[in-house]
Amino acid sequence: MSAVGRFPTVLELPSGLKLQVSMTFPQLRTLPDGKKLAVCSHPWSRLGGSMHDPVLHSLVGPLSSKLGYHVLLFNSRGVGSSSGWASFTGLQEAQDLQELVTCVVQRLGSVKDVALIGYSNGCLSTSIHPLVSAPPVRTSHVLISYPLDVRGWLSLFNGRTYQAGFESLMCNPESRILVIFGDRDEFTGMSSYDRWIQRLQRIATHGQTRTEVGSSLRTVRIGGGTHFWRGDDLTRMIAAVEEFLQMC
Repeated sequence: MSAVGRFPTVLELPSGLKLQVSMTFPQLRTLPDGKKLAVCSHPWSRLGGSMHDPVLHSLVGPLSSKLGYHVLLFNSRGVGSSSGWASFTGLQEAQDLQELVTCVVQRLGSVKDVALIGYSNGCLSTSIHPLVSAPPVRTSHVLISYPLDVRGWLSLFNGRTYQAGFESLMCNPESRILVIFGDRDEFTGMSSYDRWIQRLQRIATHGQTRTEVGSSLRTVRIGGGTHFWRGDDLTRMIAAVEEFLQMC
């Protein structure tokens, strides 16, 4: 069932920003104890990214009908009916995301599981979102087509800020992270992905100081997959996301 009549289409955050949202409710007849929430962040608004993105929409059905998630799509600041203006660094959008997640968790109540899903530029704000801690819930980060090679351009050369934030997240032993990408991504070369994944795996295994226990990190490379996910590549990407979120 869609959220029409049951969930607002605009949420006002504590900052005063108003975000256009769309909530899809779980389709399962028997729901587990506690609610599950998936929040999906869309690609770069300056290139037309919005909550109507077809890749994100392709995830809504499986997440709600198979896995029992409440699925929230939203327009970031300055997009659609959302107020404000898009920032040049994306850092304000990252703060907006934290406020939005807190707001929705409180509104739903009894949330036990939060999946933060970022696609393309949406990965940046998602990757530096901390674990949801009030109340403590299982938090998963899903990064689809992380725009590594163009990260500096998308963030006004704040790539190091995003990398440091992501690595800090990875050092938390309670974090659960999936990085999924296609080996024909148009914006990031495989050599860049390979070096980056190797670095992430070292941090996940040893932490930044090699005395810590890092996160649970899973990386999935989809053969033939592009940045835009179509056909069989899309099907395999969705299956990988489903499998990850079902892991204990």
